[in-house]
Amino acid sequence: MNRTRTVAFLLSVAMVGWLSPALAQDNSGGQSDDPSRDEKKVTVEKSATGPNEQTTTAEATWTRDGKTVTRQGSTTGPKGKTVTSQDTWIKDGNTVTRQGTSTGPNGKTATRSATTTKEGNTVTREATRTGPDGKTVTSQDTWTKNGNTVTRQGTTTGPNGKTATGSATTTKEGNTVVREGAATGTNGKTFASQDRWTKNGNTVTRQGTATGPNGKTATGQVTTTKEGDSVNQTATHTGPDGKTVTGARKARPRPRPRPKP
Repeated sequence: MNRTRTVAFLLSVAMVGWLSPALAQDNSGGQSDDPSRDEKKVTVEKSATGPNEQTTTAEATWTRDGKTVTRQGSTTGPKGKTVTSQDTWIKDGNTVTRQGTSTGPNGKTATRSATTTKEGNTVTREATRTGPDGKTVTSQDTWTKNGNTVTRQGTTTGPNGKTATGSATTTKEGNTVVREGAATGTNGKTFASQDRWTKNGNTVTRQGTATGPNGKTATGQVTTTKEGDSVNQTATHTGPDGKTVTGARKARPRPRPRPKP
């Protein structure tokens, strides 16, 4: 099941890598002869305080200049240690290239790069990530849209040459989205998942099942409701051992980032 969550995480990262550079597109007919007027900058500051009153802070500055988007960010944990990151997205036709570096509190760095290309109803992405130890992981992903259905196929190769594969099919019908996924690890074991999201007014209900290579399953349900400025969420999770955990939380939506003067 951890492998399934990893695949879902990689999907979300890939989509962020595609959508963020889209901000760099020029508005046809609205360009200025003064390059300085095409530059836009937004700074976002966040903080989170845990039940032990310890606080984590983060800041990121996004800058758009023509078809290039850059991001500089830093996160400081409760112990005062800081991680910094720098990323650049460049759009050239139907292709977006990303280059990034993260530096830990010990000064060691990790690098990443990705090239995403859209051709018709297909999006392909090739990415490389090198950790502070110099070991590299590569990935290749393809998303294909056919009507209301998006199919994803992906492969990840570790520094030892072993590969893991993943696939997912997501379909939208009315107010319902259904996703079926599978991930096969480097050991050849396969995990499968099925999820359904249903929207009814201000409420979204998610029901999911994950099945491990031994055939055992875990189920979960999450109900999210927006009321005014508040978001209420209740969740239930039942593991392969039949034990159930429930929880609830109430939160306010994050404010939209506003440019600093």
